[in-house]
Amino acid sequence: MNLSQWEKSLLEYYLNNHNAKWMRVYNNKHPILETRVVFYTIFKRKIKKQPYCGELTYTGMFKKLVEGDWYFIPNLLDSYKEEQH
Repeated sequence: MNLSQWEKSLLEYYLNNHNAKWMRVYNNKHPILETRVVFYTIFKRKIKKQPYCGELTYTGMFKKLVEGDWYFIPNLLDSYKEEQH
């Protein structure tokens, strides 16, 4: 999975500070709308106190991911590390 440095930083932030383990991406291939990233706990419950502004990211972030699918954040970060080596 080709993650950019910005995407990796966002995932690491939510993994370390909010204990998010799962994520879903929406509007990631839309040319105008911001990409919406929703983070979930290990039990696939939405993270409490996730600010709405934290869900909205730059247009086109996470373009390589399929919209609406579940992604395990540690697996995404591991694949990023493997690509770097």
